[in-house]
Amino acid sequence: MTEIKSETTSEQTQKTKENKITLTPIDVFAGDAGKFKPFLGTMSGAFKLSYEGSKPNVWLDLDVWESGKKAATKGSIGQLFYSTEENPSSGEVEVIMSVETVPIEGNDNIRLIKVAAGSGLYTTTIPWNKKLTLQGLLQNNEEQSFTYDQSIYAFGVQATSANSMITAEPTAESLSKAEWALVFTVRFEKE
Repeated sequence: MTEIKSETTSEQTQKTKENKITLTPIDVFAGDAGKFKPFLGTMSGAFKLSYEGSKPNVWLDLDVWESGKKAATKGSIGQLFYSTEENPSSGEVEVIMSVETVPIEGNDNIRLIKVAAGSGLYTTTIPWNKKLTLQGLLQNNEEQSFTYDQSIYAFGVQATSANSMITAEPTAESLSKAEWALVFTVRFEKE
């Protein structure tokens, strides 16, 4: 008779500790990098992702939230820790995002989204409601660690048609109060 061996709780805990991802906010305009502000715009941000344990299959989703609920995913960028034999993964990747008005007269109802992740650069556009006149950033202020089974609200831009807005971080609680938000969500897929 074959003995079936199951993992103990401490073995499961150890695996969970080994497989974690850390999000570290970056001040994209710190020091000499301030010279890039005219090119990225004020609605820009950055963070670094690093992992411990097995390499995760990480995706970055561009989610639109309306009236406190996720309304749509406007795009996804996959395998942020992409590597090849010639260029192996270092275990971390820096992601820089920018959300700006399309600088063409008559197109102010469109926002251009730029994402630089690792060695890739990605762009897309989303429609913009002109009534959303007040905008602000949703960004993490401190380093945070997560397990591979959790989605992470990494960065975002919130907007409102009202004349006031609360300062917020990209959390489920803050998003539930937002009139409108574009949220960069890190999620994990099994390979």
